[in-house]
Amino acid sequence: MVWRALADVVMIVHGALLLFFVVGAFLAWRWPKLIWVHLGIVVWNLVIVLVDFGCPVTATEKFFRRQGGESVYTSGYIQHYLNGRLWPDGATPTAEKVGFVLVVIGYVGFFVIRRRTKLRGESVGPRT
Repeated sequence: MVWRALADVVMIVHGALLLFFVVGAFLAWRWPKLIWVHLGIVVWNLVIVLVDFGCPVTATEKFFRRQGGESVYTSGYIQHYLNGRLWPDGATPTAEKVGFVLVVIGYVGFFVIRRRTKLRGESVGPRT
């Protein structure tokens, strides 16, 4: 029972990391220090996609599922949970490209906002 719960927690955290990958740069417009966390996640995702190795977070979820007596899916997290549900079956490469384009748009906006606020002499971060 504990193993299955751990697997579910890892699955949810994995989904949250993927969501943060897509929207994190936009969140950094408001909270600029988030950009460093986001940059780490972007690099992590770039390496996984470009080098094409299995994600350790997926491997962790599968380990917990095996320990809990469940059978595990053979594909990756995105293929298993998102492909065919959030976008049409087989469109994962397109979804990955859209995700990376959103990241680039988020970063462009982040640096434009920072530049404008610095030129006007305003505070970049939240006011305390």
